[in-house]
Amino acid sequence: MAEDRRLGGRYRLISELGRGGMAVVWRAQDEVLDRPVAVKVLAGRFVGDPRFRARILHEARASATLSHPNIAQIYDFGESGEVPYVVMELINGPTLAQRVAQGRIPPRTIFRICGEVATALSVAHEDGLVHRDIKLANIMVTGSGAKVVDFGIAAVAGPASPDDVLFGTPAYLAPERLTGGPVEPASDVYALGVLLYRLLAGVAPWSAETTTQMLKAHVYQEPRPLPELPGVPPEVAGLVGRCLAKDPANRPDAAEVAGLLGDAAEAAGAMRTAAVRPGTALADHVADSRTTRPSPVPTRWKKARPAAAALTLALLTGLPLLFSGKAGGPPGSPGAVAPPAFSPEVTRTAPKNPAPDRPRDSADRPERTAATSDGTGLRWPSLPTEPGSSSIGPEAVPPPSVSVSTSSSATPEPSGSRLESPGGSVLVRCVSAGAELLAWDPAPGFTAERVDPGPGLTAVAVFAGDLSRYRMTVTCVAGSPSAVVLPL
Repeated sequence: MAEDRRLGGRYRLISELGRGGMAVVWRAQDEVLDRPVAVKVLAGRFVGDPRFRARILHEARASATLSHPNIAQIYDFGESGEVPYVVMELINGPTLAQRVAQGRIPPRTIFRICGEVATALSVAHEDGLVHRDIKLANIMVTGSGAKVVDFGIAAVAGPASPDDVLFGTPAYLAPERLTGGPVEPASDVYALGVLLYRLLAGVAPWSAETTTQMLKAHVYQEPRPLPELPGVPPEVAGLVGRCLAKDPANRPDAAEVAGLLGDAAEAAGAMRTAAVRPGTALADHVADSRTTRPSPVPTRWKKARPAAAALTLALLTGLPLLFSGKAGGPPGSPGAVAPPAFSPEVTRTAPKNPAPDRPRDSADRPERTAATSDGTGLRWPSLPTEPGSSSIGPEAVPPPSVSVSTSSSATPEPSGSRLESPGGSVLVRCVSAGAELLAWDPAPGFTAERVDPGPGLTAVAVFAGDLSRYRMTVTCVAGSPSAVVLPL
């Protein structure tokens, strides 16, 4: 196809971006709206095949119903000289397969990318669509996040038809797809589990030399447990195993996967920040921050975890502050990290609303906590929330103050470390499951808008005032609690 050809009288083809089994993707210019686009054109012998003509139209229709930052957007569909084409968002970045070929990807980046893929899948699943071809080549990696592409074989969830043709990539096919099971979202989660395993371990979950062996492994062979890997917490290893469960009912849904991987990415980002020595350039702190958290999953998902604000908010609203301390240990003592250079005053205050001392299974996440008008804790069902926006600019945000408890006050506190922000303080301890908030105390004029006390990879408290909001994300680094404070 000539590079100067125009499709539909408006899309000028510029250069070829890639070529697949049934189509060619071109970089093009939309001369009506004056913007760059990507155009996918059915190619070769497939142009005259009614099945593939229907498939590319189906891809356009399926993707056009979805609107999310982690899903490639569809702009238009048309035919030029009886050749069907789809006009879509031009994504500047490699596929995940190309990124893997460049070298090993750090675990925190894998968590972010796969968390964003899970978020995109949760959106599709809520609309009743199953992608059915999640793999490295169908994920684009950009500076602003991952994007899922190619809904060409997506299908509506429901019973399988006897006439269905098995589409997909053998390495990622869920057992139920090979045995004539229904079209269901759990199949996408299985494929994402395979992808996670391959990215983290560098190998497939099974030993297979042929396609036939691979297909048999999906149905009959249990995957090898993910080995212990640096930077990969047990929670993520367990998640991978659950995603690869033979029974679809035993797999987590995509929203749960997005929440746990988001926690893992955020915890890894906080640990990385904790390791940065004082005096390191700000750019070094924030350059990796975009790998910390996927986009929020829809609030309509009942099992979804709250979506955290990405650390890149620091570029817009101020530098995030990190602090760490041992219970009863002043800054500078063994095992404690020195506070930021502005040396905030150390206070000795007791929490107003300590959490009740009750037994809790460390494997279960507690209910979310909101606050009444007087700032006291109020339990409510675990529902996802999305962070709001603040009307305060970075120049109006005062430097947050950090305090670590150094001695007991008149009112005894539960055992733990007290960490403070301009919006309030939290009392935290490190347990086997991660960070756990024992109590939270809003500063005067603030309320506890949202609290996710853990225990888990991260514990979160959001304090809201009339003009400002602050988010404390607490993790445990080498048994010592640390927090990143972000003005929202």
